[in-house]
Amino acid sequence: METSKSIEIIENMMKESKRSLMRNSFFFILWAALLVPAGLMEFFLKETNFPGLVWPVVGIIGGIISTIYGRKESSRAGVGTFGDRITAYTWGAFGFALIWSIAFSVKSQYPPHAMILLLAGLATFINGGISNFKPFIYGAVILELGAIACGFFVEPVYHSLVFSLSILIGYLIPGIQLRKIENGQAQ
Repeated sequence: METSKSIEIIENMMKESKRSLMRNSFFFILWAALLVPAGLMEFFLKETNFPGLVWPVVGIIGGIISTIYGRKESSRAGVGTFGDRITAYTWGAFGFALIWSIAFSVKSQYPPHAMILLLAGLATFINGGISNFKPFIYGAVILELGAIACGFFVEPVYHSLVFSLSILIGYLIPGIQLRKIENGQAQ
C-alpha cells in the first residue's frame, strides 16, 4: 500500500473517531447536568440521615435516559464504526469499574468520589486522545486532579463539592464545546 493511501486511511479513521465522539456529546452534558447538582445536594444534605440517597436516584434516571438515547442514536447512525467500538468498550469498562468501585466504597464505608473521578478521567482521556479533542483531554486532567484532591488532600465531608466542580469543568464545559462543533457553531 502506498504511504499516501495509508495516511489517508489513518486520517479518515481519526475524523470518524471525532464524529463518533461528537455523537456522544449528549452523554457528557447529560451526566454533568445530573451529577453536578447531585454532588451539591449530597453536600447540603450531609446533616440529614440520607445524604447518599440522591446517588441511586440520579444513577437510575441517568441510566434510563442514556439507554433510551443510546438505542435511538445507534439505530439512526446505522453501521458502527471503529470509533464507535472504541467508545463502547471504553465506557463499558468504565461502567463495570464504576459499579465495582461504588460497591467497594460502600463496603469500606469510604466516599467513592475519588475513584469515580479517577475512572471518569481515564475514560474521558482515552476518548479525547483517540479523537484528538483537546477540551476532553484537559477535562480529563481536571477529573484526575479532583480524584487526587479527594484521595489525598480534601476531607471526606467536602468530596462532593470537589466532585461537582470537577464534573462541571471536566464534562459539562467540554461537552458543550463539542455540541457546538457538532451543530456547526464552532471550529
